[in-house]
Amino acid sequence: MAATIRRVAPLARIRQIALSSGWLLVFLISLLPILGIVVGLWPPEHITFADIEAFLGYQGLSASVFMTLFSAIFSTLISLYIAFMVYSQYHLSRRLQSFEKYLAPLLSLPHLAIALGLVFLFSDGSVFFIDSGLPRKGLSTLIIAIVIKEVPFFLLIFSAIGRQLPIKYWLLQGQALGYQDYRCWWFLVFPALLKQSRLALLAATAYTLSAVDVSLLVGPNIPELFAVSVYRWQTSFAAGDQALAFWANALLLILLAVSVLILYGHEKLAHAGCKALATTGSRFQIGKINPVFKAWLPMLGLLTTMMVLVFALWSLGFNWHSDSFAVTQLTTRLWQDEWLFFALPLQNSWLIGVFSGLLGVASALLALELQRQKGKYWPDYYWLLAIILPQLSMVLGWQIMHIWSQGGYHSGWIVLSHLPFTFAYAYLVLKGPFQSVEPRYELLAASFGYSPWQSWWQVRFRLLLPAIFTAFAIAFSVSIAQYIPTLMLGAGRVPTITTEAVAIGSGSQQDLIALYVLLQSILPFMAFFVAALLARRFRGSMGGQDARDY
Repeated sequence: MAATIRRVAPLARIRQIALSSGWLLVFLISLLPILGIVVGLWPPEHITFADIEAFLGYQGLSASVFMTLFSAIFSTLISLYIAFMVYSQYHLSRRLQSFEKYLAPLLSLPHLAIALGLVFLFSDGSVFFIDSGLPRKGLSTLIIAIVIKEVPFFLLIFSAIGRQLPIKYWLLQGQALGYQDYRCWWFLVFPALLKQSRLALLAATAYTLSAVDVSLLVGPNIPELFAVSVYRWQTSFAAGDQALAFWANALLLILLAVSVLILYGHEKLAHAGCKALATTGSRFQIGKINPVFKAWLPMLGLLTTMMVLVFALWSLGFNWHSDSFAVTQLTTRLWQDEWLFFALPLQNSWLIGVFSGLLGVASALLALELQRQKGKYWPDYYWLLAIILPQLSMVLGWQIMHIWSQGGYHSGWIVLSHLPFTFAYAYLVLKGPFQSVEPRYELLAASFGYSPWQSWWQVRFRLLLPAIFTAFAIAFSVSIAQYIPTLMLGAGRVPTITTEAVAIGSGSQQDLIALYVLLQSILPFMAFFVAALLARRFRGSMGGQDARDY
């Protein structure tokens, strides 16, 4: 008996050390954004309150701040409403599975590729330019690009939330009371989805507030958007610019707080409006346009295909401005000439994306398992700080800590800077499937003599494989699209396809821009394609109604 106790004691100690180490690891990853914000707002020695006057008096500041806040709130809310109307047409349809398959290629295209795709397709001198009025650089182009990208993101969120809500029964109850189908969706379903989508709304808003690459290439020039100004001040060492960067980062956090208040006010108004319209029986005609949005996903899929096709043709030397040019003159000369230049960025992007994606998914699974063992799940906002806080402010803090530590400029630091983002998105994707796994499966495995570890690996992990593949594809895509962390932590010494695409995108050589944006789009698309094949391969081993929900 004593010998048995002596053998068990070291195992229990090892298990306790492993659990403590796991908690410490996920805490560090999730707290990195807060640490970056705090360090980034630590004032340099030469900062004085007199610098506030210079900052507030900066030419065009008020217009830049207003345009940034407007674009963030407006694009987020428009994306929300469009996504809801699209979701209302597919949720109870047999085409729901095909609806979800549509999201993979749409989610794989980065913001930058969509923005430049719009320019290539519809701006002055582009392929289909017929007095469209879409400027090559302007607030309208930026908002349209963000809406096109964010609608699939909200659809993914609604799809996850919809599995946890009795939407079908709400609709049946509403119809039994004599309400039309579209009224049931708006009066009963929309308020619930809106409440559950708070973090998604905040994440989309926070991204737009601090997006530099898209704002730099397709956003307005005079005045430039606030994120571009903040980045320019952060990376400048001219007299007074660091003081401007300090106050700009503080203002960026204030804008995030203002966005939270606006989104919260919008939620309250929407709830009150839906309740008033439902109880008073007032006419609600806008809901009649819901069926129009059944065509949104096919049209968006066609638009995405057109963008990729245009990039491919440009990179192969096709020039529609020449009347004598023929398709037979397509050539791979540009690819051959540029191979030596994009081979290293392509390799860096792939390696960084794979490692940061794998680490992000593994950390998200670890965080979920630790919470499951404890029997209590922490609020989502704690784990999603990286995507609901301004990226510019937190990355500045990471850069300062990197300089303090005298770390070198290599891919390892870039992977570490991408990890909080890949972790947050992987956690967002995996939480629903992870909690939906039936506990009886593991109890059944335990009855056959499986240890807790064997039960987790052979049962829970295998059930989660399709969701894990999807989470990795999304995390990989997020890593590929990272511009600010890659540039600031790598100091430009670790080139990736995204950093090269932004640098080349500011030029005027259309074929070269198309080549790099096409490469940036191909990488995440391949990740989603492989993930879809693997998910189909392993989906058959899941079985059951709950498994099909993944």
